Amino acid sequence: MGNRYVVIGGIAAGMSAASRIKKVDKGAEVIVLEKGEFISYGACSMPYYIANPDGDYKDLIVLTVDDARDKRGIDVRTNHLVLGISPNEKRVFYKELISGKEKSINYDRLVIATGASPVKPPIPGIDNENVFSLRTLNDGVAIKKFIEEKKPKKAVIIGAGYIGLEMAESFKESGLDVTIVEMLEKPMPNYNGEIINSILKTLEGNGVKAYFNTTVERIDNDRVITTSGEFEADIVLLATGVKPNSKLAKDAGIELGVNGAIAVDSKMETSISGIFAAGDCAESIHRITNRKTYVPLGTVANKQGRVAGLNAARELARFPGVIKSAEFKLFDKEVASCGLTLNDALNEGFDPVEIVITASSAAHGYKYKYPIQVAMIGDKKTGKLLGCQMIGKTGVAHRINIVATAIFNGNTVKEFSMFDLAYAPPFSPVWDPVLVAANVLSGKLK
Repeated sequence: MGNRYVVIGGIAAGMSAASRIKKVDKGAEVIVLEKGEFISYGACSMPYYIANPDGDYKDLIVLTVDDARDKRGIDVRTNHLVLGISPNEKRVFYKELISGKEKSINYDRLVIATGASPVKPPIPGIDNENVFSLRTLNDGVAIKKFIEEKKPKKAVIIGAGYIGLEMAESFKESGLDVTIVEMLEKPMPNYNGEIINSILKTLEGNGVKAYFNTTVERIDNDRVITTSGEFEADIVLLATGVKPNSKLAKDAGIELGVNGAIAVDSKMETSISGIFAAGDCAESIHRITNRKTYVPLGTVANKQGRVAGLNAARELARFPGVIKSAEFKLFDKEVASCGLTLNDALNEGFDPVEIVITASSAAHGYKYKYPIQVAMIGDKKTGKLLGCQMIGKTGVAHRINIVATAIFNGNTVKEFSMFDLAYAPPFSPVWDPVLVAANVLSGKLK
């Protein structure tokens, strides 16, 4: 009889793990217990689905339950809520949400991929019917349905991080008047000041009102009351961050790590042998600092799930770590970052130098060219490239990956400044903006 693997959670990390296990251990029984009705969907695309009048949530689903069962041989059980784990018995206890029955199942190896949940501050009125978070596909469907049926005119977004900024555009595209309120003094607070100013100008230029150093006191049915005043709100979005769903692991005696995420080693194995964790419920290792960190991003979750699945199936693999590469679209701008910010580098004991340059996305004489701002950080002691942030109308989203590759591989600023990059006038000047930034930074590091 083959091994039985149980995977708790069927979105990014969970399905990546389950698929790898089945690929390696073909005779195994792989069971995925997912509390929701969907698996393996593109959560990051939900702001664009919401803003698209013709958007269909089914287009966000990467793998259906039927395809997982029929084409991959994975026993996916949706609407199954896991209640507990007994490592000594190697048993998982769960509830079938449709029938209400409580059952249990034994496992040989276990993968925990329980994801994360939105942080919900203790604000009076937070449970009003017009207050939403955006985390699951059901959340996205609910927001789109509310907009289509209730025809809201004014939206208030609480929080100015990735989700808050992306949803500002989504709501504006849906015809809403948008106000952002943020308790910190600026959006994306770890970004370079000049990049932040460009973000603020983009918001203002697109009619988004933003209030910072602002605390929400309560949410009424038709307005949000804050320390900066009262704002009319037919719909309210909470974009105040996420927290790892690690309670199941903690209650089972599994050690937790940074930010309350599940502690794992490079094989994604937890403190209990034979139990693995991956995705937004698990911690990562930062390649630059060699410290544990928490990075709840889909790209990380898929890679961690793959590594967890391979090791669960006893094929050695190691997760190499993260450098926090991320990007988002803000109206007509692309915004991206990777590596350490200046404050991060200072706090980690580096001797950082930061420069900011503005260069063209294309060669002189080419009709369609736009400015790109590049903030780049290097270490004076070692010459290492530490971090980068960019904003521009075009050419940012892919350029950041060039810098990320250099940082991931530990290149110095000088080495990076001579990278052999492809060139053609429609795509870049002969000296690409990231190489211009590296050359300027290299001179400052001497």
